[in-house]
Amino acid sequence: MSKQMTFAQIGTLYNTIANELQGGVTHHNQELLLDQVSTVQTQLQDLINSGSLNNIDGAGSPAESLVHAQNVVDQMNFLKTEIGAFGTDTFVPKFINDVVRDVQDIVAGDPQLSALAHQGNSAGFQQVSFLLAPPTPFPDSGAQTQTLLQFIGDSNSLAARAQALAGADPKSADVLQLEADIHTFSVNADAYSTAQGGLFSARFNNEFNLDGVQGTASRELITGLETGNADLVNGAAGVLQANANDVRGNMLVTGDTFTPPPNGGIPDNINTVNVAGVVFDDAVTKLLGGVYSGNQTSIVNDLNATQTGLQNAIANQNITGHALHDINHVISLLGQESALVGGINTASPAQVSAVNGQTNHIQSEILNIVNNDPTLAALATATDAQGNVSTGFVALPPETHGQPHGVDVGSAGNHHLWG
Repeated sequence: MSKQMTFAQIGTLYNTIANELQGGVTHHNQELLLDQVSTVQTQLQDLINSGSLNNIDGAGSPAESLVHAQNVVDQMNFLKTEIGAFGTDTFVPKFINDVVRDVQDIVAGDPQLSALAHQGNSAGFQQVSFLLAPPTPFPDSGAQTQTLLQFIGDSNSLAARAQALAGADPKSADVLQLEADIHTFSVNADAYSTAQGGLFSARFNNEFNLDGVQGTASRELITGLETGNADLVNGAAGVLQANANDVRGNMLVTGDTFTPPPNGGIPDNINTVNVAGVVFDDAVTKLLGGVYSGNQTSIVNDLNATQTGLQNAIANQNITGHALHDINHVISLLGQESALVGGINTASPAQVSAVNGQTNHIQSEILNIVNNDPTLAALATATDAQGNVSTGFVALPPETHGQPHGVDVGSAGNHHLWG
């Protein structure tokens, strides 16, 4: 029997998965990734089933953290499916990116789970969402807008009904009717998002589907109603309402306006290591899961702007000696990475495995060079007049090195980042 991992250890293994997915899936790391995702899922489900997280929110408080933890478990099904589907669909990279970052956001946004992820000086489920600009909302068609607004309205209505019946007699007619209504709503939402396909499914499945936030919250709502667990009902209702708000924020309906920043948020003039690094971090975030038609141009623009910015920084910041040697090496690597990313044929679902691995390797090398050079590492951090700290070339999250005896996490302790 495998030894139970702590939440922090599970989160550190998740960091390893995220780092492996930089640049996309390869034939070399596909099976490793599937093993690691399965371990995260099994270990976290066992932790939940043991009751270890039952009182994480405190008695009498909405059990949102427990629902969030269960959703992390459920979303691993998405990752297993999409990692397994590598090379078969052009939107696999986008779907993987959405799921990986959504899970990171869930933990970071939940004070109880975040505290657990950082126990023992760990940094599990560490966020790498360093984007220059907010994602562009999805431009819905008229029919999609109507359905999404209905989903939002139904989510809030069902949540309110559940909160009103929290702790009520599980066999009462009102509770039984609500359970049936929640089940119908949940199944229909899953079927709708799946049927849309393409970019819509890649953007919304992790919010609409049975393994997405909606599905988890709906199941937990029903469980709470069936057992008279008011804390679970209130927690799941809160998660369902928050998910509805997320959906609304990710959609662009008739009458909404969204003006994207010029050039994806890349500054017009970059002449410091810090700003160049912030632009590079944008590319790193977008490359989680790999390259697809919707991010290819912006990634290439990021890499080229980073390269130009570092060239400007050499004179502007008087970089000499060993640091000059290292920054020139990074500039050369950026040129190689830009050419690799720009050369991918995103119209073909058969992504080039070797290119994904090379991109991962180059990114890792760039970050290692900057963060291990004292001069460049210092220049990568800046503080503005208001005292706000900005860090460029943020190091990849700490990975699993070794594991509790009896726990199989593939070869997580010995693998190379680039698979």
